[in-house]
Amino acid sequence: MKTNGLYLVAHYPDRDTFNRAALEGLEHFDFLEVGIPFTDPVADGPVIADAAHRVLADGFTVAGGLETLREIRAAAPPRKKLYLMTYANIVAGRDPDRFARAAAKAGADGMIIPDAPFAESGLFRGALEKYGMEYISFITPETTPAQIKLIARRARGFLYFISIRGITGSALRLDRDTREKIALARKHSPVPVVLGFGVRDRRSIDTALKNADGFIMGTRFVEALRDGGLEGFRAVLKEMF
Repeated sequence: MKTNGLYLVAHYPDRDTFNRAALEGLEHFDFLEVGIPFTDPVADGPVIADAAHRVLADGFTVAGGLETLREIRAAAPPRKKLYLMTYANIVAGRDPDRFARAAAKAGADGMIIPDAPFAESGLFRGALEKYGMEYISFITPETTPAQIKLIARRARGFLYFISIRGITGSALRLDRDTREKIALARKHSPVPVVLGFGVRDRRSIDTALKNADGFIMGTRFVEALRDGGLEGFRAVLKEMF
């Protein structure tokens, strides 16, 4: 089953535009990944990092982001999934149990924490599962075959395959070793294996769908919102679909 996701930075370029883009995007995508801004977004390229810093400068709060998520959940079709993407410091600093409870109450189906290695994910995974949410595991081109089998078998929701060595916004290039690791993950995962990082046009979408069960697209849409607002976002949606 193909599963495709849209990534947006919460409240970027402003709260109303973000809400409208999120709901229009969910008309085409299966899930929405909402980025909670962080001061040191180590997994994000300059486009998303700049967007996060701008939102923080405008006074963004996690509580406000969760309230917005609640609004999106109320308006979105029930079959669409909503995931939060944030960093370990934000969750740990607020207590994983309390954060998970608040996220579940706001309507989140799960969470992605890119700087939490699988071996250290138990604290976060347990808190999310307690409230019926999915901890989204991830694999990179550096993950060993033995690790891939272990991580894939425990995957819930979808398995996030970070398809390139680098940060978001880079070009998608799948070498032979990476393609083989994607195939291994798909063999052992009970949920779709979805490619993220580097997907920004029809060519990279086709590459992702040829090798995996879906894709996540973010930087291109954040760029569109930055440069053209909601109309720019709609233009990219039309181009992609």
